[in-house]
Amino acid sequence: MRNNIDFENIVKINISQTKSIVIFATFILFYIVAIILWKQNIIDNDIVIHFNFVYGNEVYLRLVKALSHYGMSFITVLYALFVFLTFKNEDLKNERPLFFLILISFALSTVGGDLLKEIIDRSRPVIALSGQVAIKQIHKTPSFPSGHATKSMALVLPFILLASSKNNITNIIKITSFITALLVCYSRIAQQSHYLSDVLAGIGTALFFLPIAVWLTNKLYKKRKIDEDKLIMLSQKLVFIFIVLTLVLCFV
Repeated sequence: MRNNIDFENIVKINISQTKSIVIFATFILFYIVAIILWKQNIIDNDIVIHFNFVYGNEVYLRLVKALSHYGMSFITVLYALFVFLTFKNEDLKNERPLFFLILISFALSTVGGDLLKEIIDRSRPVIALSGQVAIKQIHKTPSFPSGHATKSMALVLPFILLASSKNNITNIIKITSFITALLVCYSRIAQQSHYLSDVLAGIGTALFFLPIAVWLTNKLYKKRKIDEDKLIMLSQKLVFIFIVLTLVLCFV
């Protein structure tokens, strides 16, 4: 066993029962808080209205829009760089199995979060608070949960929670990616695109799908008989996949 990764024969990502329970409990907590905020709505509404000031400051508005549009792309660039570095730095190679997991986590959370949006069908602040908010752009998709919050956290949570903390490069990527994901979440509220409750639910959604993503990734590793040699070839492909994903996410 090496830092949540088992390299005996078939690669396997290990997540303890305790950690799984904590993740699930945290998911429940985020959703409870989100639903309470939504139903009592005073705090939710006041926070969105508070950010009217953003639209009076062109520089600040451009900054939060940049965070929203390019934050996730920045995270995937970091991952492409990290996977590349695993071929240059022997101490980093043990983290390679996590990057396919990150893609699975991102895919599951994206599909699950978007389906939940359509089922719940909560109106965006620009509609529900018409005349009280500065934002004028009408979004085509519903509000709850926030897609950007779901996707950004789905990208960073697997690496934050399962990568080793013994290497400085790994820790730098952990901290930088997590701060970036938090800034993406903040930008959605600051732009008045989402309520705080939408963002909290997005984080909760990413947490919910993480253990499922670990299970599915291990199933795929086992089915494809991914050992250390095959993992090297997969990791080489992942560098390019993350670069492509970076370009795609620029338009989200």
